[in-house]
Amino acid sequence: MNVNENLKPAVVTVGNELTFGERRNGNQEWLCQEFFKRGAPAQIVLSLPDDIATISHWIRHLKETNHYPIIVSGGIGGTHDDLTRQSIAAGLDLPVVKHEECFAILAKRYESDERPFTAQRQRMADLPQGCDLVANPIGAPGFHIDGVYGFPGFPSMVQPMFETISRDVFGDVKAEEWLSVEYTLAVAEGDVAMDVEAFDKAHSDGHVGIYPSTEKFGREVTLRLRYPPGRDDLRDAFSAQVMKIADRLGVKPL
Repeated sequence: MNVNENLKPAVVTVGNELTFGERRNGNQEWLCQEFFKRGAPAQIVLSLPDDIATISHWIRHLKETNHYPIIVSGGIGGTHDDLTRQSIAAGLDLPVVKHEECFAILAKRYESDERPFTAQRQRMADLPQGCDLVANPIGAPGFHIDGVYGFPGFPSMVQPMFETISRDVFGDVKAEEWLSVEYTLAVAEGDVAMDVEAFDKAHSDGHVGIYPSTEKFGREVTLRLRYPPGRDDLRDAFSAQVMKIADRLGVKPL
């Protein structure tokens, strides 16, 4: 068994600007793609507001339902609406304390940049008790504790930090990007649904989706299979099934 099959990832992005629809959620998209590439698709994906009660509720729920890893992006800065540090602590029933190592890193960074290390900036060192740091090459450190990872909201920080933790999460398994194959048929979704459902039940080691055209709704549908590397047999079985469907309906794949 691929060890990644034992993972149950959760991707959580935090920020009113996301829940208000003011900003595209690039971190969510990127993190989901990275988990999928490693053969461990995210099992739950959440966008949450800057609210301690809401965030802590979901952290607690994700832990109770054995999700791992839980990646939380956004809201670990030092402004009034950066509440993720406190929320993760509350969700894990932990106090927030001054993390001395984080404080020293921040103090040195601001000193080297000749910027004042204000009380607001010092807040970024207030972290869940007992957590370890995740190095950030261009900003304040993130942190992790009990399978929960707190990252900033900036994609330029999230991406290298995710790579930093990837070995801890995935072990020594080399990331092998999953493959996909798709066919478009000039038919309605309902014409192929049962055939595709039967294939999906018989081949649970892949991920099959049916996607009606938004422009030709009811007249065109795309069938897509995502499959692990080295599973050409799964790809070939899917292709054969699509050809049977097309032949039955008297159409040709587009």
